[in-house]
Amino acid sequence: MKFDIAIVGAGVLGSFAAYHALKSGKKVLLIDASTKSHGATVRNFGQIVPSGMNLTLWRNLGRRSLELYRELSSLMPDALWQQGSLYVASSEEEAGLLEEMHEINRETDYSSKLITPTQCRERVPSLSQGYCHGGLLYPQEMSAESVLLMKYLWELLDDQPNLYFKKASPVTSIEELPNGVEVRCSTGNKFMSKHTLICCGHNLNQLFPHLLQTKQMQISKLQMFRTRPIEGIKIPGNLLTGLTIRRYEAFKSCPNYKNLSAPNVDPNYEKFGVHLLFRQSVDGSIIIGDSHEYFAARDTDTLSYEIHQEINSLMIDEANRILNLPHLNIDRIWNGYYSQENSRGVFLKSATENIHLATGIGGKGMTAGPALMERVIKGIFNEIPLEECLLDEY
Repeated sequence: MKFDIAIVGAGVLGSFAAYHALKSGKKVLLIDASTKSHGATVRNFGQIVPSGMNLTLWRNLGRRSLELYRELSSLMPDALWQQGSLYVASSEEEAGLLEEMHEINRETDYSSKLITPTQCRERVPSLSQGYCHGGLLYPQEMSAESVLLMKYLWELLDDQPNLYFKKASPVTSIEELPNGVEVRCSTGNKFMSKHTLICCGHNLNQLFPHLLQTKQMQISKLQMFRTRPIEGIKIPGNLLTGLTIRRYEAFKSCPNYKNLSAPNVDPNYEKFGVHLLFRQSVDGSIIIGDSHEYFAARDTDTLSYEIHQEINSLMIDEANRILNLPHLNIDRIWNGYYSQENSRGVFLKSATENIHLATGIGGKGMTAGPALMERVIKGIFNEIPLEECLLDEY
C-alpha cells in the first residue's frame, strides 16, 4: 500500500500533522517508536499560552492553535479546558510591564485584563500578599492534561479509516526512490509513501543527523515536579509568575523591558534557567517548575538524565515565596527534553524533494505546534517550500 504521507514520530507535531493531513483527505501512515506518547509532548505543564510568544509569527500560530484545541475540547473535556492564564508580577517594575503588554494586546486585538493584587488573590487565594503586585489575565487561554490529551488524540486518529497507525516501530532508514519514499522499521516492515515527514523531537542522532545536528540546534533539559493532591487549594487555569514575565519573548517587546533591574533572587535561578509556572489538575495536585539546561545537538547520545536536587530546592523555595500552601509534598519529579532551533524558532527543512523534517520548536510545541503543522501539511501538498510556513503573511 502506498500512502500520501508517512509521518515519523507521533508527538504533538507528528500527531497534529496526521490530523491535518486526514482532514484534507489524505491517506496517512503514522509511525512511532513507542506504544504511548512519552516525550516532551507529555512531560510538560499542559499550558496553551499564546500570551508568552513573540508578537508576530508565534503568537499568531498560538492563537490559531487555540481555535484548533477548542474544536477538540468537546471530544475530550477532561483533557482540555479554558480557564485562562494569569501572569502575576512580583515587583512594581514587572507590574509596569504587564500594563505595557495590556496596551500591546489592545492594539493587536488579543484579549487581556489588568487585575489588582486583591483580584489576583480572589482568583488564587493562596497567592502570597507580599509577592503579588498585580496581574494580567488572558481569559481565552487553555490548559491541557497532556497525557490524557495525547491518549485521546491517538484514539481519535486511530479511528480514522484513512490512517494506518504503526506503534512500537522504530524507523531505521528513509530513502527516496524513483517510485516514492521507502520507510524501513526495525520490526522488518517497510512502507512506501509519496511524502515522508520526520518529527523526531530531540532524537537528532538517528535520521539525517548531518542535517539536524547544526550549531543552531540545541537540546534543552527541563526539570519539574507534581505535588500530592492539596485539599482546599484552587489555582484555575495557568499561573505564571515574575521570573516568567522576565523570560518569555512577548514581554521583551514592552518598551521598558530593557530597563528592568535584576531580580532579587539567588544567581542560580538564572544559571539553571528557573522560572515558576503552576498548573493544577482535577485531583488537586499541582505541577510546578521548571528549569532549563542546554546541550549541543551533537550531544544527543550523552544527555544527562539525573534529577538535580539543587534545582528542586530552588523551585521549592520560590514556590513557597509565591504561594501559601499547607504542604509541598512531592509525588513525582521528572525531566523533559526538547530540541530547539535558535535562529528561526523551529527546524523545517526538506532533505530531498519528498522527505521533510520538522522539529526544534523548543518549548512552543504545545501552544503553537497544531497551527504550525497545519501550515506544514498545506506546504508539503501544495509544493510550497517549508521555510515559507514561517512567513507572517502565510
